[in-house]
Amino acid sequence: MKKNIEKYFEMKRTCEPGTVFLFGDGMHLVHQNIPGLCWADPKAPPILKTNTGRKRLNILGAYNPDSLEFVHLTGEENCNAERVIEYLDVVLNAYRHSPAIVLFLDNATYFKAEIVTTWLMEHPKLKLEFLPPYSPNLNLIERFWRFVKEHLVRNRYYEKYKTFRAKVFQFLNHIDEHTDELKTLMVEKFQIVKVTA
Repeated sequence: MKKNIEKYFEMKRTCEPGTVFLFGDGMHLVHQNIPGLCWADPKAPPILKTNTGRKRLNILGAYNPDSLEFVHLTGEENCNAERVIEYLDVVLNAYRHSPAIVLFLDNATYFKAEIVTTWLMEHPKLKLEFLPPYSPNLNLIERFWRFVKEHLVRNRYYEKYKTFRAKVFQFLNHIDEHTDELKTLMVEKFQIVKVTA
């Protein structure tokens, strides 16, 4: 993992000026109240309103730690190879004035599908860099997903799905309103996890 971190900073140091570095991944945000910690009288425990949890939004996002920008493709559609190409096109369009784009991702199979590989060959400006397996600590967007859940579903109840959906889009499309929080959260300090037998 240390080598991956060193490679990342070396790439940033030696890249063509204006190159954009992004961290990407998918997240499924369920229309459901996720309870957090609270103080309560054990004799009268709180009752939390919940939903069925059958509806969700599938988000493919890319976070830019340098500009604190977030671009995404969000909807009810399943995350598959075709959807990934739509997502990559959104990323490419968002940074169309940049000379090159490097997108760090995990090893989800839909990122490595043949049609995605073919599409990338036709769009050489965008390069995918895959992180080692089981290394969420190296993907900054994992912190961003926790931030999103904390603001949108932790101890929050939306009676109607359309309200939940509107809140999600409002939040994701106005990440600039949370710049101060993100400046301290989304720093490029990667934790090295040591696995012992």
